[in-house]
Amino acid sequence: MKVRNVLVGTVFCAATAFWNSSAYSQAKDEKKPAPAQPPATKPAEKPAAAPAGGMDPGMDAMMKAGQPGEFHAKLKAMEGNWDTTVKSYMSPGTPTESKGVSTRKWIMDGRFLQEDNTGDFMGMPFKGMGITGYDNIQKKYVSTWIDNMGTSIMNSTGTVDATGKTFTYECESPDPMTGKMTKTKMVTKIIDDKKHTFEMSGPGPDGKEMKMLEITYTKK
Repeated sequence: MKVRNVLVGTVFCAATAFWNSSAYSQAKDEKKPAPAQPPATKPAEKPAAAPAGGMDPGMDAMMKAGQPGEFHAKLKAMEGNWDTTVKSYMSPGTPTESKGVSTRKWIMDGRFLQEDNTGDFMGMPFKGMGITGYDNIQKKYVSTWIDNMGTSIMNSTGTVDATGKTFTYECESPDPMTGKMTKTKMVTKIIDDKKHTFEMSGPGPDGKEMKMLEITYTKK
């Protein structure tokens, strides 16, 4: 019993000494001045965000400009196979009428609409080919035309009205009669999904604007 009392007393003394030592150390530390804090520094600036996908800005702009969009979609009404009725005006008055066929299809992954046209003109076989698209950079429709009646390439640029159904193009091309550059205007009107018209006008014999060509497209 005596040994047990001695052992308990020893443990109690040791615990008391440990507690007193900790309390003393804590009190001593509280009296010490707080260590000096380093001066506040300005947060480092974040690096500029990289372009989407990490692509070079120039390349990114080029890729965006190369994508077909809503203005390309407006040309869809002219896609397909068509019967054509062509009226040619050599002068104001009664036109010369002929028949033909036209096929339009998308090329270059929906960026351009290619037209292949066959028929007759003044009793002679006629073949023509056109390519139409929308230039995202110029923000204009662009079109080229070639045929077996000439050696020139007709280049034109155009716009579409608010309805998305009337396209107006302007062109400057050499006149075979004078050899001089002549301005012409071309208008395509979408009537519905199965019909649209094309008209081309330019200076007549008297210098005034006159209708030179009228084509009615009827879907097969």
